[in-house]
Amino acid sequence: MPLATAVALLAVVTALTCALPGTFLVLRHQSMLVDAMSHAVLPGIVVGAIISGSTHSPVMIVAACLMGLVVVLGSDRLRATGLIAGDADQGLVFPVLFALGVILLSTTLANVHISEDTILTGDLNLKALGPERVLVADGAVDLGPATMWRLLAVFAITAAYLALSFPVLKLSTFDPITARTLGLPVRLTDLGLMALVSLTIVVGFDTAGAVLVVALMVIPPSTAWMVARSLPGMIAISLGVAVVSALVGFWTAYVLDLATASTMAVVDGLILLAVLGVTRMRHRRSGRAAISARAGAVSQQ
Repeated sequence: MPLATAVALLAVVTALTCALPGTFLVLRHQSMLVDAMSHAVLPGIVVGAIISGSTHSPVMIVAACLMGLVVVLGSDRLRATGLIAGDADQGLVFPVLFALGVILLSTTLANVHISEDTILTGDLNLKALGPERVLVADGAVDLGPATMWRLLAVFAITAAYLALSFPVLKLSTFDPITARTLGLPVRLTDLGLMALVSLTIVVGFDTAGAVLVVALMVIPPSTAWMVARSLPGMIAISLGVAVVSALVGFWTAYVLDLATASTMAVVDGLILLAVLGVTRMRHRRSGRAAISARAGAVSQQ
């Protein structure tokens, strides 16, 4: 598979995998929880790498996902005490875990060269070029980087989970009190969603890093929220925005020799600003039309 094709496909798959669970996070006002979880998985990655000797082993993925869930559970416990104001509960948990990861990284793995830029923003181009490939027909056919197929697997698992638990997720998102009153498994369903968010962050860590994964998971759903009229429509528009930003970001980065993941995030932001501007213009026009209609009705009386 040509490098340009591999980078483009990996960019699209990364954007889709991140945007899919982001819809429910945006609707639940939990967008910054992604930022907390993306930083908190670092000690899990380090511990998993130490235990398994690999940065792509199931042990590492499980350990990192558990660290992401620690943020969710720890924040809930702190919030339940009633002694923490606002969203400070998240700010108390993830900096400690991230600092622990940095300490482990600088001591236990001090002899291993790990780029700080890769931790923060990932390296999508490097993963597309890397030696880990999916080969068939005795190596005659190259199906692309292994990272892309791991992300596709996470996307399929997330899509299946959302489809199976959609009624509970929908009701608990818009009316959690009614959902609990009806005896629906709200807590269990929410933990399942958070586990998949944590898994998405861990698997997308190589391509988007701890910072850009927040943009890829939050901005497309935020853009879709301004124009969608239903929850399925919002999910579909979010995925469409993710694909467009990935392809435009890839092409722009390719032409201007820029970092692909960073350019994708910039394109995401530009699309959001464009949609925001058009939406505000429409609201102003509709408001003026309503005022004119009322004025006309009053003058006729």
